[in-house]
Amino acid sequence: MHPFLSIGRRQFLRQSGLGLGVAPLIADALSTEPARPEQKSAGAAANSTALTMRATFESKPPIWIVREPNSGFQQQLASRELARGLRNLGLAREPLQAVAGQGQPPAASLVFTFSTSRQSIRNPESYEISNESARGKPLRLNFTGATQQAILYSVFDFLERQGAFFGLDGEVYPLDPASALNLPPSGHSWQAQPRFNTRGLAPWPDFLNCVTVYNREDWRAYLEAMVRMRFNTLGVHVYSGTNQWTEPFLSFDYAGAGHQGFIDTTATNRWGYLPEPTSRYGMGGADFFGGEIFGTEAATQARGPWEAREMAQRLWSEAYGYANKLGIRTGVGFEPYQVPDEIFAATPPEARRPDDPKNAGPRVNPESVAAKDILETRLGNLLEAYPMVDHVWLWEDEGANWASQKESVPLSTTPFKQAYDFLKRHAPQKRMVISGWGGVVRHFEYFHKNLPEDVVFSALSDTLGWDPIIEVFGKLEGRDRWPIPWLEDDPAMWLPQFHVDRFVRDMNLAEQYGCQGLMGIHWRHRIMDVNAGFQSANSWDKGVAPTQFFQRFAGAQARAPRASALAKILEDTDRDRLILCTWTGKIKKDGHAETNAFSGDYGEAFAFWEDHVPSDSVVKSQAEVGQQLRALTDAASSSAEHERLNYLTRFVEFLTPYSESWTLAHNLHIQLQKANDLKKQNKAAEARQMILTEGVPLWLKMAPKVREVFLQYQEIVSTREDQGQLASMHNKYERLALYRLRASMKEFLEELPPEVERSFADLRQADSKAAPRAFVPTRPTMLGKGEQVRISVVVPGAAKVVSAKLFTRARETQAWMSTPMTLVQRRTFAAELQWRESSGPLLDYYVAAEVEANGARKIITAPLEAPHRFYSITRA
Repeated sequence: MHPFLSIGRRQFLRQSGLGLGVAPLIADALSTEPARPEQKSAGAAANSTALTMRATFESKPPIWIVREPNSGFQQQLASRELARGLRNLGLAREPLQAVAGQGQPPAASLVFTFSTSRQSIRNPESYEISNESARGKPLRLNFTGATQQAILYSVFDFLERQGAFFGLDGEVYPLDPASALNLPPSGHSWQAQPRFNTRGLAPWPDFLNCVTVYNREDWRAYLEAMVRMRFNTLGVHVYSGTNQWTEPFLSFDYAGAGHQGFIDTTATNRWGYLPEPTSRYGMGGADFFGGEIFGTEAATQARGPWEAREMAQRLWSEAYGYANKLGIRTGVGFEPYQVPDEIFAATPPEARRPDDPKNAGPRVNPESVAAKDILETRLGNLLEAYPMVDHVWLWEDEGANWASQKESVPLSTTPFKQAYDFLKRHAPQKRMVISGWGGVVRHFEYFHKNLPEDVVFSALSDTLGWDPIIEVFGKLEGRDRWPIPWLEDDPAMWLPQFHVDRFVRDMNLAEQYGCQGLMGIHWRHRIMDVNAGFQSANSWDKGVAPTQFFQRFAGAQARAPRASALAKILEDTDRDRLILCTWTGKIKKDGHAETNAFSGDYGEAFAFWEDHVPSDSVVKSQAEVGQQLRALTDAASSSAEHERLNYLTRFVEFLTPYSESWTLAHNLHIQLQKANDLKKQNKAAEARQMILTEGVPLWLKMAPKVREVFLQYQEIVSTREDQGQLASMHNKYERLALYRLRASMKEFLEELPPEVERSFADLRQADSKAAPRAFVPTRPTMLGKGEQVRISVVVPGAAKVVSAKLFTRARETQAWMSTPMTLVQRRTFAAELQWRESSGPLLDYYVAAEVEANGARKIITAPLEAPHRFYSITRA
């Protein structure tokens, strides 16, 4: 890593005299105002009104960020992240970096100081931010942490208090520069201690909209977002079951046999996907993909299962190593009861359980010698592939969970005891975590009595998180417990999901039950920023209520007065479930929430043949929410504000045509069933007439709704996860609605009416009016010395793309340098962003694409309003 600049006294004074790289700033006058409810100052009386100091910026003293001598990576990163944040807030361009003891800042300068103190702060992640400024004197702000990691967290907390929002998709800063800093009052520091020592995420690696499709740059950006959100734990589950669905991230050999490694791409057939080249996507969908196969390069470039294993494990190994560097603990694991078909075929018959289609348990007897050999082989391979992980997760398999909701399914402790003993012998520093779907908690009290206390118990919440965290967690005293609520659920995977109100309940229950940790399962990113952002904030401060949180989120997305209106719309939508979601609002006789799947990405998703349709009340309320959001979006005062608002608006707006298309397809399905019954009764002519007069009009009414959904969603696709969702929707929604239902009607009509075929051809055409735009799906934010990272840009729209360039600069005082980007395929371009030597803490970049339409050329940029707005790399 490139060391931070150590400035001697002479250079220190010379640079401060020049005031290099400093925007108008000063704290000549300090005023006070009531603090936000979640920002109570330490030491204030419980019933008093805490005061918050604000520094107004009127003149131009330099800003100094002073760290401790011999500080490590985390503190060095903290100083540069603070510089990054102050500049993003519009308060300073490039604050000067310095080391304590190597010069004294001039009296007129504004100084931020870092220090560690384990004596005064016991919790290793706790910190305080104190204001040592005298009234009328320049700012002196101290960040004191129990550890260097705590100092890093304190910086992100401080920036959030200034209006920054940190989400899964990265950082979002208010659209307008701040006019002042929000500061703790003198003598009343801001103090923070996490509610949960383990705060993390469980990104699920399946489908096309998540870490399954990640490449190196995607993992880096995700982990950089995690540390800014002050998450400290990453846990990943790997499937290793039947039907050749075993993923190569934890591949292993046994008894002379290996197995296929399966990673989901647009060319595979798991989770309801059917192989389909992206070039066949209708309505312009192909333009969003830079090749015929969308997925991780570990799958698309591998020439066989061994190469897929090598590439996949190398990718994840680098990601886990990078996570550890950022202070994020990592864990990975598998389902010990489940083995690949190929491995099962290699086991001795004496070790297999009798074939029974009703058997929901393991096929290999867990008490057998073969089961132990397989388990230890898998554990050994895990440790060899990922020696840096902190946790080894063992999961009750998913099938056993669903079966256990209907009848008792035994779960032997033998594999867990064997795994524990193996880890104690070969990797005693690793902790074992037992986890599973909600059903696994039925075994926790028994396990608690029979397994060592240093084994962590964890579980997903039942019924996709609509059921509360299960009370058995409160009966496991003496043991670490990490419940896993659902940030989103896969039966509503294409839909926007707001679950802040639900998370308040779950996080309070987790604390009430004495849980030391809490993790959130998710797939997507940007549309999950609300839920994950609340999990992050409330994991530190119980006082962050939904109202305050939505105000904070909205304040980073829109300008006043639209921000307050947006906050209320989102809070009402979440609390009152005003948009289509999985829960029906009813509780079944078994005590579980009743759910309906409307876009279950674990299957064919657009399952219109299921026995439910969106309710009239939800259809009405979600349309009203969409109208309210559209009014805010149309009133946006800039293109950047419009883009942020339009992302949320389009997600909600497409629910209306999607719900209508579901109901129409469902009604068409009913007609097809009736026609099929007539055909079985040798009444083919009547069946044909029914489909012609009843079915065809339904399809003709439904098909334009499908196009409407796609054109609205494609207008806002902006991340790699969005691209994955788009691929899923084309493969399932477009295919089922526009292809399969036509094929079903054709079974009765033999030849489809000309109007159906004309409509099909017209509806699949690209939107000739689609405005050209550019988006960078993945935006890495940190680079070490000598590193480089790939930047890609996609330029969809009706215009022809002439070229794309990557613009970079190492300091704000330097001119932008351009680098041509290489065409990958269609409308996707890529270039390598390389470390550049500079004394500054940041490296800025943006992308500009030249497009041509109707003989005229124009430049479009990502981000919008570049070069006034741009992306940044922290030079770590």
